[in-house]
Amino acid sequence: LPCSACAALALVLAGCAPQREPVEGCVASGVCPASPRGVAESGFTNNTGWSDGSSCCDICEGVKPVNCFNPATCGSKTGDDDWDYAVLDQIWLPQLCAAFDQGHDPTLTHAPGARCRAGARTSGRLSIHGLWPNYVGGYPTCCRPKTVSPQMLPAPLQILAEQAWVDPTWRDGDGCAFCSMWAHEHMKHGTCMADDMAGYFNVTLSLVARVNERSQKVEALLAAAVDQPISTAAIVEVYLPFSMQVVCDPRDPLATETVGVFLELRTCWNRAPGFSRQRPDVGLLSQTPCAISLPPSCPGLVRVRQSAQASSALTL
Repeated sequence: LPCSACAALALVLAGCAPQREPVEGCVASGVCPASPRGVAESGFTNNTGWSDGSSCCDICEGVKPVNCFNPATCGSKTGDDDWDYAVLDQIWLPQLCAAFDQGHDPTLTHAPGARCRAGARTSGRLSIHGLWPNYVGGYPTCCRPKTVSPQMLPAPLQILAEQAWVDPTWRDGDGCAFCSMWAHEHMKHGTCMADDMAGYFNVTLSLVARVNERSQKVEALLAAAVDQPISTAAIVEVYLPFSMQVVCDPRDPLATETVGVFLELRTCWNRAPGFSRQRPDVGLLSQTPCAISLPPSCPGLVRVRQSAQASSALTL
């Protein structure tokens, strides 16, 4: 992170950061209706955006806090600060933008018709998708629903997020973007990890800073994949000795059984005793192998999109 961003984080941790004012003029038609709300098969959703001029749509309405697929490992979970490990997901923005153009949303976050904007902060690199508490065999979600508004995120911390947690469907600096990916990730996942939005964002941004050197190496590999696919193993090798997950976009029309289209990478993190939603201390998180918990998503080779504007611009 640049020095200015580090200084901003210091203000947050010191408890003296100014607060954002409510954003006006952000309510859009077709999103956050009283009912029905949900995610379409395409991944686009009307359960997003602003509920009024000052707060975000409550995407957790009616959602159960525990999703368990293996009663032997998570059947007794309650969603009350009992997650086993966390997954940090970083998404390749050129592929996300291409997915929008193709008519699907891998993030399950955006309203129908969303597209990347030329005035976005960036649309050509890895960016945070989210940090997700998980069970072995399931996951918690929407653990402590509450109204989310811009005042919950101190301004200096928001400055950091604007650099590392980019929603390319919004122009850089547009305050209306707050109730898109940021609010979605905090309500769905952050409420299971920290008591407040600042705690969740601080942990997420700190983990991204911790893996920044490796992320840059992966970005160099992806950017160099102009003329031909690269091996999934080359990406995985960057994170050794820890295994991680390389995720492909199965909906991309050029994806095949033998060559996927790169979308995301995921690293896994264990928490030491003492990490709690009251004390979300990133120093108590350590990287752990992902192989056991997350199945492979990509074949041995992956194509990489290099342009956010042209769906046809990828390695052949």
